[in-house]
Amino acid sequence: MAETVEPLRFDERVALITGAGRGVGREYALLLAARGAAVVVNDLGTSPQGVDHSSEPAEQVASAIRDAGGTAIADASSVAEQEGAHALVERARSEFGRIDILIHNAGIVDGSFDQLMAVNLSAAYWLTEAAWPSMHTQQYGRILLTTSSAGLFGSANGPGYEPMQSYGAAKMGALGLGRSLAVRGRPSNILVNMVTPNAYTRLVAGLPQSPNLQWMQRHSKPALVAPGCAYLVHESCPVSGETFAIGAGRMARIFIAQTAGYVNPDLTVEDVATHFREICDEAGYHVPRDMKDVTDLYVQTVGGS
Repeated sequence: MAETVEPLRFDERVALITGAGRGVGREYALLLAARGAAVVVNDLGTSPQGVDHSSEPAEQVASAIRDAGGTAIADASSVAEQEGAHALVERARSEFGRIDILIHNAGIVDGSFDQLMAVNLSAAYWLTEAAWPSMHTQQYGRILLTTSSAGLFGSANGPGYEPMQSYGAAKMGALGLGRSLAVRGRPSNILVNMVTPNAYTRLVAGLPQSPNLQWMQRHSKPALVAPGCAYLVHESCPVSGETFAIGAGRMARIFIAQTAGYVNPDLTVEDVATHFREICDEAGYHVPRDMKDVTDLYVQTVGGS
């Protein structure tokens, strides 16, 4: 029999959510607000390519929250610029006095390498650095960064260059940033996790159509991503530095592991060729907690002093 859990609330918590005017970001904002959080709804209101700015999407979500009895303000700062990211964090602090939850959800899948890096990776760095001092001071913080299967597992639609490669690189960078922040946050009770959402949104609708995308349109509703993400930014969340796939009513952990490998202090190229299957054998894999854990694994398997 499943354990019964009391409703998880966010009363007196302040959540800052980027890209919260539409798609999964909107669902994050509505759900957290419905459970008591004060929400800063940030959205530049652009097209999927990052143009045609409008404050209307953020204003609509914030108004919907207030109409339902919740607390929210709208913000149209551009987190693709350092000044905008810092201004957004400062506005949240000035309005509510603190930031407990930071969810960087804003992203684009089309554009130049620099544009994709700015929104998907640089913004994550600027936002977390701006919010970090107050989270450290209050000894509490929950951060959720958005990565993607495009970076974790790769994606391409042909032999030529396409923006998806730059998008994947940026999203994999967000994973590395989050993993390092999770280690940094241990002494301060700042938990940092990552999510790869599976949801049919404007960004996905603009990709080349396929049977998989048609399936997503039927099953991968943005609202089904929000519950798992809400748990990851709740005070009771027990993990940090982890990555989760969430969508279509499914939530699963994604992890990076090392195989047991092959050891020879006099390793040669021919040894590698001979033992390559053993090197790649996944039996007995190890999931490192951080970089120190990786080094410890070398010490344990290679030996010596």
